[in-house]
Amino acid sequence: MQTASFKLVEAEMDFVSKSTLTKSFQQRLPGSRSRLLCNQQISLFEEYLETGNLESYCYQLEVSCPITIRFDIRGPQTHLLYHLAGRTPIRYSQPKVEEQFVFRPQHGAFFYAPVTVIALKFEPGRHHIQGFTLPLDLLHIGGVAGFEYLASLIAAHKGKLAQYRVSLDFAAMEQTRRIFTELTTELNKKPLIPKSIILRKIQDLLLLSKNKMLKAQGLLSHQDHLALQARELISKRIAETEDKVLIRDVAAILHIEKDQLNKYHKERYGETLSQFLNRALADKARRLLAQGLRVQIVSDLCGFGQISSFTRFFKNETGLSPTAFQQLTLIPKNRR
Repeated sequence: MQTASFKLVEAEMDFVSKSTLTKSFQQRLPGSRSRLLCNQQISLFEEYLETGNLESYCYQLEVSCPITIRFDIRGPQTHLLYHLAGRTPIRYSQPKVEEQFVFRPQHGAFFYAPVTVIALKFEPGRHHIQGFTLPLDLLHIGGVAGFEYLASLIAAHKGKLAQYRVSLDFAAMEQTRRIFTELTTELNKKPLIPKSIILRKIQDLLLLSKNKMLKAQGLLSHQDHLALQARELISKRIAETEDKVLIRDVAAILHIEKDQLNKYHKERYGETLSQFLNRALADKARRLLAQGLRVQIVSDLCGFGQISSFTRFFKNETGLSPTAFQQLTLIPKNRR
C-alpha cells in the first residue's frame, strides 16, 4: 500500500497484480486508490482514501491457508481499527516483542504503532479490516473530547515509544455498520471527498466506541447507555443540520420505542428528552442571534418552518423574543 504513513510490504508475498475483482468483495470506499493482489493462497483487495491529514483504509482478504502480511510503519501513529468480517481472529505482532494482540471478529480497537514492521497473521477464511489513522488533535475537537482512556496510546504516540499499544477492544455491531454504510453513501456522491464528511463519521465512531467501552467497564448500565447516546445524537443533529430534530427519529436509530427511551432519559437525567432538545436548540439559536444574523435566517437554521413558531419557542425557553435578545446582545458591541 503506497501511502504517506505506512506501506504494505509486498516483496515477501510474491503477488501477481492486475487480477479481476471477484463478486466476493465489495468496494467500501469508492473513489480511493485501490488494487487487488492475488495468488493461489490469498486474494487481497485494498482501498485507501486520504483527505488532508486523515487516512481511511480498507482491506478485504480471502485466504486458503495461514498467512502473514507485514506493514512498514513510517512514523508513530494511532489508528481506529475494525475487524468487520471473518470467523477467526487476526493476530498483530511486532519484531522482538513477545506479546500479540488478538483482534477478534466483529470488534474494534484503538492501536498505537511505532516506527516498525507490524505483522498480521490471518487464518483461512474471509476477513475485512476497516481502519482510520487518527491525528492526535482529532480527539479534542468538535465536541469529541473526553477520551481519557486513550491517554496511554496518546502518550505513547507523543513519546514515540518503540512498542505498540492497544486499548481494550469493543464490540462493533449494527450501529457501527450503519455508520460505515452512511460513509459509503456520502463517498459515492462526489468524486472529490470533503474532509468534513469523513471527519464527522469518524467522530460518530469515536462517540460510539467511547460509550461501548464505558459500558464494558461497568460505568454505564444498558439504560444509561441508551440515554447518553440519545443526548449525543440530538446534540450532533442540532449542531449539523437545519432540519427539525425529532425524538422519534433518534429513537428509531437506537431501535427503541420513543416513550421507553424518554423514560430511561428522565430516570438518568431528571428531565424529558424534549426538555433537553429544546435547551440545546435554544443554545444554538442564542449563538446564531449573537452573531447578528437576521431572525428569519436563524429560524430557518434551527428548523422552524415559520418565524412565528420560532419566536414563540425562543420566548418560552429564554423569556425574551429573538429581537429583544439581539438588542441586549449586540448593543454593547456597537458601542465599542
